[in-house]
Amino acid sequence: MNTTLRLSALFLGILAIFSSCEKDDPVEPIIVAKGDIAILASVPNPDGQSGSTYFQLISDLTSETYDNKTALPFTLTDQLVMRGEDIYAMAFAGSDVVKKYSRNANKELSLSAQLTVDANSAPISIAIQNANKAYLSLMNKGKIWIINPSAMTKTGEIDLTSYGVGDQNPDPSQLLIRDNRLYVALNQMVGGYYSDPKRPYTDVVVINTQTDKVEKMITQNTAGFSQPTRPFDDKQMFMDEKKDIYIVCTSGFGFVPEHKAGILRIKNGETEFDAGYAFNLGDANIAGESNNLSWLPFVQYAGNGKLYAQADMPAYYSNPPNFIEDKSVLPVEIDLYAKTIKKLDLPRSNNYGSVGIYNNKIIFGLASNNESGFFTYDLDTKEASANAVVKTTGFPALFRNFGEKY
Repeated sequence: MNTTLRLSALFLGILAIFSSCEKDDPVEPIIVAKGDIAILASVPNPDGQSGSTYFQLISDLTSETYDNKTALPFTLTDQLVMRGEDIYAMAFAGSDVVKKYSRNANKELSLSAQLTVDANSAPISIAIQNANKAYLSLMNKGKIWIINPSAMTKTGEIDLTSYGVGDQNPDPSQLLIRDNRLYVALNQMVGGYYSDPKRPYTDVVVINTQTDKVEKMITQNTAGFSQPTRPFDDKQMFMDEKKDIYIVCTSGFGFVPEHKAGILRIKNGETEFDAGYAFNLGDANIAGESNNLSWLPFVQYAGNGKLYAQADMPAYYSNPPNFIEDKSVLPVEIDLYAKTIKKLDLPRSNNYGSVGIYNNKIIFGLASNNESGFFTYDLDTKEASANAVVKTTGFPALFRNFGEKY
C-alpha cells in the first residue's frame, strides 16, 4: 500500500495577518457570486495531491448541471469555511493569505477583506465570538491568532506550543466557542500526519475567551481515540440542542492500527470529557453493511442526535489503492445517543466528497460510478434520491447554505 500517496490524498487532497496589527491593502468589492447555496467542485490532478477546486453560489436544488466556467478557482488544499453571511478562504499551503467573502442583502458575494498570516502557518479553522473578535487556528505554528473579523486585523495571539506532545507543536485543528470558552482540538501529530501510535489519547485545550488565557488541557486516555477533528472538515466538533459538545476523532485516518476512530463528548456546563461517553466507531457494526469503517472524512449534525457522515471503508479499496477511482466511502446515519450506525440507500463515492444540510434534507456530495454531484436524503420521508439532484463538473467537495442551523 502506498501510504504516502494515500495520506496525501486523504489529508491534503480531499476536500481548504500580517504579523503586525495593520490591515492588508483595501480590497475592491467585486461581486464573485450570487445565491443561497455554496458549492465546491474538486478537479484533482492524476497524483491526487494537487489540482484545483471551483467555488460558486447557486439559488436552490433545482436539477441542473454546473460547469466551472464562471466559478471562482482555488487550490485543492484551500479550506472554505462559512460563518453567517461570510465565507473565509484559508490557504492551507502555497499562500499565507486568509480571504473574507461577504454576502449582501441582494445575496451577492464579494471579496471584502483579507489578512496575511505568518509564512507556512497553515490556517485551518475560525471561530467567531462577535463582530469584533474571532479566533484563527494556525496548525503549522501551534498558535491561535486573535483577530477582528470585521476589519480582518490581528489583535493578539495565544501560544500553544508548550502543549505539544512529542514536539513543540500540538497541531491545533478545529475550534468551537461555548459559554465564553474556546475549545481547541489538538491533533498532536509527530513526525508527519499521525499521532504517536503508543499514545491513543485525545487532547483539547480550553481557553477563557474573557482573558484569552489557557485554563487547561483536557485528555481522554481510556477510549483509544486520537486526533480530534479532521482539519479539512469544520463540522467535526459541534454542539447538539442540549449544548453538549461532540468531537469526532480521526485516529490516524486508518493508518494507526493501535488507535480507533470514535466520538467523544463534553457535556453542557462541564469542561472535562464525559467519562460515561465514548462511541467506538471503528469496531461498531453498520446495519446493512458487513464491513467496518476506519474513520469519518465528512460529517453533518442534523438534530435529534443524528449525525450524517461519509465513512471510509478499507474493504472497498483496490490493491494498490486508487483514491480517485476507488468507491470506498459509504454514506451513513449515526445515532449519537443510541450509539448505532446504519448504511443509507445511496451510492458509494471516492474520497472527494462532502455532507451538508438544506431544508430538512441531508446533502451528500458523491462521485459515484455513474455521476458526480449532490444527492439528497429526506429527513422526513427517509427517502434518498436515486440520482444526483445537482450535478457538478468535477467531484462535489463542499455544500453549505447560508441559512443552516448547524
